[in-house]
Amino acid sequence: MYSAIASYSTQEDGSINAKYVIGTGTDNDGVVTDFTPIISEYKWIDAEAAKAINDAPFTKEDIGKTPTQIMLARIYNHLKETQQIYV
Repeated sequence: MYSAIASYSTQEDGSINAKYVIGTGTDNDGVVTDFTPIISEYKWIDAEAAKAINDAPFTKEDIGKTPTQIMLARIYNHLKETQQIYV
């Protein structure tokens, strides 16, 4: 079983809606392939927390990633840290 943020959108008020999915996949040398979602749920992040996520400085782990990949990882980490998702 694997979990991920599949997509997100920023709302007019600055908050974030994120689609959280849980599913199955194949581990191919540390990369999940053939991911098949089983269940999904939308998560909401208020405007203040969303601003902190957007304004966070880049890290070494961000190098080589697209802006979307960076945001998906930041949203996933925020939801874990605030116990909105359990991994």
